Parts: sequence; structure tokens; C-alpha cells
Amino acid sequence: MDAATGQTLNLYEQTRGTEEVLYHKGILLLVVRSVTDERVAELDKWAQLEKTKQSPLYARETAQPFLDRFRGIENKASKTVLALNPGTGRVLWKKAGTDVAGLRSVTLCAIGERVLYQKGKDVVCLDLRTGQQLWSEASAALRVVCDDCVICAGGKTVTALSVETGKTLWTQPASLTDIRDAFVAGGSLWLGGFKPCEGKRSPAWGPYFATQRDLATGKMLMHVEPENPGHHHRCWRNKATDRYILGGRRGVEFIDLQTGDVLWHSWVRGVCKYGVMPCNGLLYAPPHACGCYIAAKLTGFYALASEVDPGFSAKPDQGHLEHGPAYSEESRIRQSGATDQDWPTYRHDAARSGSARYPVPVTLSRRWQADIGGKLTSPTVANGRVFVASVEEHRICAIDADSGRSMWDFTAGARVDSPPTVYANRAIFGCRDGHVYSLRASDGALAWRLRAARADRRIPACGQLESASPIPGSVLVEDGTAYFAAGRSSYLDGGIDLYRLQAETGKTLSKTPIYSPDPETGRQPDQYGPCYMPGALEDILTSDGQYVYLRDMVFDKQGSRQTTGKPHLFTLTGFLDDAWPHRSYWIFGTRCSISTGCSGRDKDLISARLLVSDESAIYGYGRARLHWSNALQDGAYRLFAVKQGEATEAWEKAVAIQVRAMVLADKVLFVAGPQESDEKQGALLMAISASDGTELAQYRLDSSPVFDGMAAAYGRLYVSMNDGSLLCLGKE
Repeated sequence: MDAATGQTLNLYEQTRGTEEVLYHKGILLLVVRSVTDERVAELDKWAQLEKTKQSPLYARETAQPFLDRFRGIENKASKTVLALNPGTGRVLWKKAGTDVAGLRSVTLCAIGERVLYQKGKDVVCLDLRTGQQLWSEASAALRVVCDDCVICAGGKTVTALSVETGKTLWTQPASLTDIRDAFVAGGSLWLGGFKPCEGKRSPAWGPYFATQRDLATGKMLMHVEPENPGHHHRCWRNKATDRYILGGRRGVEFIDLQTGDVLWHSWVRGVCKYGVMPCNGLLYAPPHACGCYIAAKLTGFYALASEVDPGFSAKPDQGHLEHGPAYSEESRIRQSGATDQDWPTYRHDAARSGSARYPVPVTLSRRWQADIGGKLTSPTVANGRVFVASVEEHRICAIDADSGRSMWDFTAGARVDSPPTVYANRAIFGCRDGHVYSLRASDGALAWRLRAARADRRIPACGQLESASPIPGSVLVEDGTAYFAAGRSSYLDGGIDLYRLQAETGKTLSKTPIYSPDPETGRQPDQYGPCYMPGALEDILTSDGQYVYLRDMVFDKQGSRQTTGKPHLFTLTGFLDDAWPHRSYWIFGTRCSISTGCSGRDKDLISARLLVSDESAIYGYGRARLHWSNALQDGAYRLFAVKQGEATEAWEKAVAIQVRAMVLADKVLFVAGPQESDEKQGALLMAISASDGTELAQYRLDSSPVFDGMAAAYGRLYVSMNDGSLLCLGKE
């Protein structure tokens, strides 16, 4: 394939069933497993079982017999080693039958004019050009080849064979009982693996050891014994450079090959089976679905570089504040304040409750629908206007709340991921360009703009440029003070800064650095346990009036860090995470307990995909039961209500939709989303009694709502839709 376009350039004959691919000195070397009728039939059977409700594949215990049968059928299929000319597809040579009987997976390798692999207990060497066998020697498992030797290692011995003749160059007793990795780095042989572990668990639950050996003699030069943080080693092969082994015990551990020192980075990890890739002077960390350290660990696809001086400072910096045409010392903010009918900020209020006291009637009809365009945020509503952002277009849009008529647009410097907060006559929002903006709500004119990112540095992110220290769109405003967090992670680019500004002028009142590594050494702090560690990720802030929260991190109203707070709403992967992964539940509590993980779940944990609350109860949409690791064994989705301060549910109700948006308006819970049975049938809006879960009304929608994309104001519902429109529903 063409790497830039994905266009198919060639399709090679005789390669159906290819499992391993090497490209060496202009030749393609392949391991091909024959595609038999039995293999095809078994895969077809699995495909049908996957579509079956209550499939035996969904549970580990009932899936095991099917897995054993599948492996047996796979292992019966014969293998072939092929050498191809990649330009013409012509087969240069082929090894099959007894020549490759017992071929060990992932042992095919090449160096110089030699091709090597292991079949059974024998290491086999072939001529690269002709495929002629040059030698075969019984040995331990083939691990790695270098210029003049083949390294074979097992639980008893480590042996070097000559690449030219296959003769033993040296052999030494093994120091590891379970070898996972073999590297030739910095002119030495490095073996990584495990020793017997105490108790009944396998060696992989013990520390990961690394040993350095002299390539010429096999003599041990260094033995590195890192600490054991608990949990087993990850399921991928580790990687190495000439300076480090990049271990995958908890996240990415840099084992220094010069000093034996170990630098832990549990806040970033690789993807299952593959891990990470060090390349181009960068560390590439692919997306993963792990729940360990979920409050501090990066999610998404990242390219990471060595950190420069983090340069953090708690001193307020006024040098990056700009004034716009709507700013003047004489023109002060009009302290009109929000009314009970407004929805002035993301999820209505500083607590992000998602509820309003002002009722919305159950009988609704469409009042207007405005085409905004692009991917929309949820709306905010105040001063007779609806405010919404078109995320990818960087636009803040103000719409007349009564008619749906466009009032004004403002284009910011990058994505705006959530709606502005309306404070008196200002619309205040953060931006992925590292700035906070204040606009005059009546006409969109700029009052002030503050660069909160430490440096004006851009990175490519999801197809656009944005700051290395972005700011969520929804800014928390309480008592004339604006609060927000600038930065992605407390482990990246100097960490996250918690800002306090004067909402009126943009003047910085305080800046609290949140930087988890030791500023002097760069080392991460001690982990709390096998699944928890210090650290923070970016998110929209919340407040209960006494404290300000960044997820489960607690600050007082002056921005000082506190040890404890109160139960509040927060998320594991961010309020704006609409990907719906298995471990993305919201929580009402005080701690990032893993709602779907294998360890440390709090008793009576209140968690769901979406949560809203009022003074009397918490309402949610989530699973009835959460399996410790297998989403396929979770219970069914349902709506539920839990009285404040109680553990048992007051009611629960199954609904025919996947709830993607939910608001509470007085005594009615409005939920909307695609129909679970068939998304092609469209989406529904349902009105549910908050007191007992009774369905009160149901309406068909042209499109599904954006995630968490509803607001209730002026006795109406305002819904941001996936088709780029903004819908207003009100009394008939």
C-alpha cells in the first residue's frame, strides 16, 4: 500500500493467511498459515455467536471451550515460509511441510545474507537468496540475531550461536526463569523478564528484571532489579533504544542502560498487544482502554518528546492580557445576574447539576430549528439568547431564544469544545488556543482576551493546530471570579495551571501550578496502589460553593489545594468525552473509584454514563451491574433515581433509547438519544416523571442529540443535534 494515500499498489499471490511480514535487503519474507475450510467455518461460527444475545463468548468461563477448539483448529493448519520479490510478486523460494513443521511464532528473522527461524527445538538458518538450508542446531528459544551471533535463551541457559556455522560461541547459566525480551543495545545483550514470584501467581506478577551481558562472552555485566508496583506485566513486548529499555509494567518505565536507574511513567501506556513505539526521537503512545490510573493517565494517541524546563510559576502574569473594543474602564459589567429561567453555563450551574427549577411542559412542539453547521457543543441560555459553539469551526454563535434568528458569530483562535458561560452581559469561554475570551453578550464584541498557556506553542491535535496547554470552553464563574484550568496533564509541559480571574476585567488574581513530578528530579511521585496514583487531567471545573474541583482534586475559593472536599459530580475521562468507552462513567462522590475496574471500587458507588441531580435526588443512565473487566457481562442499561444521602435506588426504568442527553426540569426528567433496537429508525425524546420513573410523553427527533447536548430554559428545551442544527421545543 502507498503509505501516504492508502492506495493498494500490489496484491501478492500465495499470500492469503499471512501472519508475519519482514522486509530485508529488498526481499519480502512471510509466514503464511493455510486458509482451510475448517478455519473459515470456525470463524463464521464465531461471527454468528458474536451477534447472539447472551452469547457464550461473552463470559470467560463459557468462552473457554470455544477458544480451545479455535486454537486447535488454527494449530492444525500448516504454515509456509515464503520469500518474494516485492516489485514483481515473484516467489523466490518457499519452505513448507517438514521444513517448517513446528514453526515457532515470531521467530522469523534475518541478518545479512541469512534467514533464521525456529522449528521445534531446532534453530534453522537459510540462504536469503535461494532458501537453501545452511545449518540447523538444537537450542533454547531463538530470541534475537546480531552481526555475528544468534542469541537463544530459556529458563536454564543463555547461548550464542555463530550466524555463519551454527556452532556454539558461548553458553552461560540463565538468571531469569521467564524471558520476555532480548535486545542488542549499546553494544551489549540485554535480557528482560522474571524470576519465580512468591505465592501462587505466575512470574509475570513479580518485578521485571533486566540483565546486561557481554556479547562476546555472555558474562553478566549488570543486573537491574526495579521495584514491584503490583499487578502483572502488560501483554506486549517491551521496546528499547541504545539508552533505555521501555518497560510496560504499569505504564512506560524507562530503564537506563548506563546506570540501571528506573524512571516510572505510569501516567502513559501503550495499547494492548502492541505497546508503545520509540521512533524519530519521540515516544508514540497509541489509544488504550485501560482503567488503571484513569484519573491521571493519558487517553488518545500521543507523540511525546523530552520535556524542556517546565518553567512554572505561581506569580500572576498580566503580560498576556489584551483589551478589545467592548472593554473600557467606564463600561462596567451590568450585574443583572441569571434568573431561574436561564441556563447560563454548562449543565446549568457551577455544580454541573444538569437540572433547573423552572418547569418545562410535558406537551411539546417544535418552535424553531436553526442550522448552525458543524459539530456543536451543548447550549447555554441567558439574556434571551442561546449560545452554542461550532467546535471545529472555532465559532461562538448567539441565537435569539424566541425566534431562532442568528444574532452574531465570533471566531476564536482554535476549537471551542464547550459553550460559554454567560455572566451578566458577558459571554466568557476558554479556547484550545490557550486563551480565555470575554465577549459582550449583546453583539459579540471582544472585551478582553488572556493567554493563559505558559508558551504560545501549537501542536497538531485531531487534524487542527491548538495550544500545548488548551483550555476547556466552559469557564466556572462564581461571585465575580472566573476559574479554569489550562493544560492537558499534570505530567506534561509543566503541568496544569488553575487560574482565578476577575470576570469583569480579565485580571489574574492567582495561578496555582498542578505539577505532579518532582520539580528537581522529574520523577513521578509514589503510587497510591496498583490502580491509583497522584495526578490530574484537563477537564471542566465544578464547584459546590465552598470548594472548586478539578475531577476529584479539591481547591478552596482562593485556589489553594485542599486534602478533602464534599461529594460532587465528576468524571473519569472528562465531561466532554463522548466516545462511550467501557470505563468512562461519571461519578457522584469524592474519589476516582474505578466504576468498571478490577480493584478498589467504592461501596455504594453512584456512577452512570450520565448523571443529573437536584437537592433531593441523583438521576442517572447506566448499567444495572458492572463487571470487573468484561463489558459484555455488564447488566442492561436503565434510568434510575437515588435519594440524596441514600444508597438504594428509589426507582429504575428500562427505556428504548440509548440516552445521550438528559436534563431535569423541575419534576420532569427529559432524556433523548437513538433507539437501541435500530439507530436507523431515528432518535426519540422522552419525558419521565422524576418521582417514580413513569413515562409521560415521547417525541420523534430528526437527529440524535450531541452528547450531553440539552438545556432547559424559559419553559423550553434547547437541543444541539448531531446534524449541526439547534432545536427549540416548547409548549404547543
